[in-house]
Amino acid sequence: MLCITTASFSVQVNGELAGFFQSSRGLRQGCSLSPYLFVMSMDVLSKMLDQAADLRKYGYHPRCKSIGLTHLSFADDLMVLSDGKVRSIDGIVEVFDAFAKRSGLKISMEKSTIYLAGLSDSTYQEIQERYQFDVGHLPVRYLGLPLVTKRLTSSDYMPLIERIKQKIGTWTSRFLSYAGRLNLIQSVIWSICNFWLAAFRLPRECIGEIDKICSAFLWSGPELNSHKAKIAWTTVCKPKQEGGLGLRSLKEANEVCCLKLIWRLVSHANSLWVRWINKYLLKKDTFWSIKETTSLGSWMWKKLIKYRGVAKKFCKVEVNDGKSTSFWYDQWSTMGCLRDVVGVRGTIDLGIRQHMTVAEAWSGRRQKQHRTDILNRIEAELLLKRQNQVDKEDRVLWKGKHDTYKAKFTTKDTWNHIRLTTTKVAWHNSVWFAHATPKYSFCAWLAMQNKLSTGDRMAHWNRGTQTSCVFCSHNIETRNHLFFSCPFSAEIWYALAKNIYKAKFSTNWSDLITSINGQWSDRLESFIARYVFHATLHTIWRERNRRRHGENPNPPARLINWIDKQVRNQLSTIRTSGDRRYDKGLQAWFQART
Repeated sequence: MLCITTASFSVQVNGELAGFFQSSRGLRQGCSLSPYLFVMSMDVLSKMLDQAADLRKYGYHPRCKSIGLTHLSFADDLMVLSDGKVRSIDGIVEVFDAFAKRSGLKISMEKSTIYLAGLSDSTYQEIQERYQFDVGHLPVRYLGLPLVTKRLTSSDYMPLIERIKQKIGTWTSRFLSYAGRLNLIQSVIWSICNFWLAAFRLPRECIGEIDKICSAFLWSGPELNSHKAKIAWTTVCKPKQEGGLGLRSLKEANEVCCLKLIWRLVSHANSLWVRWINKYLLKKDTFWSIKETTSLGSWMWKKLIKYRGVAKKFCKVEVNDGKSTSFWYDQWSTMGCLRDVVGVRGTIDLGIRQHMTVAEAWSGRRQKQHRTDILNRIEAELLLKRQNQVDKEDRVLWKGKHDTYKAKFTTKDTWNHIRLTTTKVAWHNSVWFAHATPKYSFCAWLAMQNKLSTGDRMAHWNRGTQTSCVFCSHNIETRNHLFFSCPFSAEIWYALAKNIYKAKFSTNWSDLITSINGQWSDRLESFIARYVFHATLHTIWRERNRRRHGENPNPPARLINWIDKQVRNQLSTIRTSGDRRYDKGLQAWFQART
């Protein structure tokens, strides 16, 4: 009640607030209590609908009676399922009216949609004339996703493409650095895609189009110019340790989401989707035994079946009571799937039927001696499992980190198992570290890849481009010259880094990178050395671009002061954030500067 009675409201009249009044009932918009009260109210409506179905006030949908499904609730939306008879619709509306009298939440007929299928023309017309519902037609988009059973076409996934383009169009990208655009792709665009990936296996064309848009946005901003990419998108989507930016490939993420659906199915998760699959698609079969040529289910279901070969490498069963483990198809044996080991003939030789569980194999037959070694091994392993029988449910295990099997699915570990790994780069710790400034790290990453638009690289694109260094005008502008062989940049680097690097100090790029990647005496010294390197790299590159575009040049002393101030500000920010490991950072920096 404090949340209700302590709130006060003020009315704005002609741009000015005129007095205030206290609240006596109701909740403010955005109050933290609102979701809880809403869920409690919807729980009452849910039970009323279930009760009405049990009392036969309306009929179940033909495919929903056996699992007791009457409705689906999604946030502030409700989907009620019935047999489509006029009497059933009367019963559902009666429940809504009763709920309105109790809660004050009245259904809006005009904003509700009814979908009809398999009805006679007379029934269809009677429903249209009797109710004010808007009549919808399948297929339809619900909660942002298309409700389709066939393969996604370009028209089905086009809303996803358009939404991504719309998001990009609302960002003032020309004021964002590369690191800012990367953050938006990672946090916003990838979240939108993950919502679709959790439900569908997106076609290659769709994933290719999204990759193309994101690559163009990263390198060119709102222009979406695909010709300005400095580094291939496949490299960008590698982990940082392997020279990428840490974005996950959508193709690999899509495969992981399919494997996650399989995990929910084989681990007997208590969800409506799993119950539906078991009732109408698997029936008496298991996921591993159902035929790949089955005509049942949607296009997505058939895609999941094709992923069984991949999923088998990750899934094992820990046998306890043996009641839920398939003898022939589950991976409970050290030999793997026994159906793959001995083939169809094994059911006859062992006397174990195709759909028997391990518990039924224990109790429904006697152990035999066979002429074949593989069959004797199976008998021995079955006996061993029986001797270790425990009175608790079997557990399905999934391969995780370090090839250990656990009773849970981990997206990160599964992704690491299925992706194509490449060699780790030696410099990743010098570019990506705690408390680094993102735009400085991005510039350093480009420099490590030698993808900055220096004079020697620009000459390959345009022969008329000036290739000499804008600072000294004597040498060709290469990465190694600019950092820090040029007298101008060497002066700045010497003033800032000499007392930090000490014996490791160098103006040669290769030697410097080797020094940064090497061992340091403590964490603080290592951080300052890397951060000074980042800040100097970014400042010199920015000054180079300013001069290339005709702006007034800055002397080395001014750039040194800028970098010095940036390092001090960063160390102060770290100290304020509460990380006590860098408390003596400012002291160490001042000592190095003197």
